[in-house]
Amino acid sequence: MHLTRLCLTTIILSLFLTTQLLAATPRLAVDQPTFNFGAITQGKKVDHVFTFTNKGDAPLTIEQVRTSCGCTAANIASRLIEPGKKGEVKVTFDSTNFAGNISKTVFVHSNDPQLPIYSLILQGSVIEEIPVTPRQLNLGTIKAGGTGEAFITIDNRSDKPLTLKSVRTTNPRISATLSKNLLKPGESGKVSITATPGAEDRSLNGYIFVTTDHPAKPEISIPVFAALSR
Repeated sequence: MHLTRLCLTTIILSLFLTTQLLAATPRLAVDQPTFNFGAITQGKKVDHVFTFTNKGDAPLTIEQVRTSCGCTAANIASRLIEPGKKGEVKVTFDSTNFAGNISKTVFVHSNDPQLPIYSLILQGSVIEEIPVTPRQLNLGTIKAGGTGEAFITIDNRSDKPLTLKSVRTTNPRISATLSKNLLKPGESGKVSITATPGAEDRSLNGYIFVTTDHPAKPEISIPVFAALSR
């Protein structure tokens, strides 16, 4: 009888301890999961630190931190956060190749059973001081022995004069010429494009590179392509 009661007591105690252990869980809570950096000019970098707290009653382990694109880098200050303690995720966004409204996500993987992947949002707008139209040039269909012509517009929306130093192409069948080298604030310039495919060519593509004196945009690249018919 005493042995039975002892076994029963042991089982109850074991169940109680197991329940307590299962109840102890980490919980990742972020103070401000979304950060709006406002408006910046293209080429600038944004640095921000997201702060989070382990509001659970067990250690929080940060297993992985990844970003939605290579333009954003994220680093974790410490991967093990004790209950009640704070942690940090340092994020850097490079706006060099972006324009307009931007939203980038940082994914934090942890051992939080309720929310194993937590999303941090970095958003704002990037002002492009040297917009190019079009961003890629489609010359359409060019007949064999024929010629395709088009132009690209470069706008100077900065508050300083812009010098277009040179223009070159990666395909000898494509030539490019600048209409002017100096663009005052608010002025536009054109790059005239002429494509002359050879009789043996089956496709035509390449890049146009325009070098500038703008510190954040020293080179502009525009892909060019065309279909050929006989």
